[in-house]
Amino acid sequence: MDLIRFIQVLFCTGALFASNTYLGPTKPVPGNPQLILVEVLIQDSQDPSGPQIVSVEFNQQSIPLKPRDLLGKRGTASFQLSPGKYKLRWATSQSKLTWPRKVTHEEEVTVSPRDLWIQIQIEGEKATIS
Repeated sequence: MDLIRFIQVLFCTGALFASNTYLGPTKPVPGNPQLILVEVLIQDSQDPSGPQIVSVEFNQQSIPLKPRDLLGKRGTASFQLSPGKYKLRWATSQSKLTWPRKVTHEEEVTVSPRDLWIQIQIEGEKATIS
């Protein structure tokens, strides 16, 4: 009985360690080590009646949007940028009952020379930069 319990604990602990592995880059972008990879993930609000993304612009470049899929994903974009500060703008459309119907959001993204990779996730009205 103790052997079975030991094996169960061993497998559970192993699964716990396996779930915490880092999947991002471990070295700079090939070619130019001063460039940082920036990835933008775009999705509508989880609530189907919530805010829907109308347009997204990063570093004065428009990001094309696809129609919403079942999970609300609208698109992705990747950039290789030098360290500095960049503007992220996106517009959301509210329901027909709330005013204003179109709301523009803006964030400033700081790319540090110490970063290897930055991921920006836009979900409805909020953006997460990590």
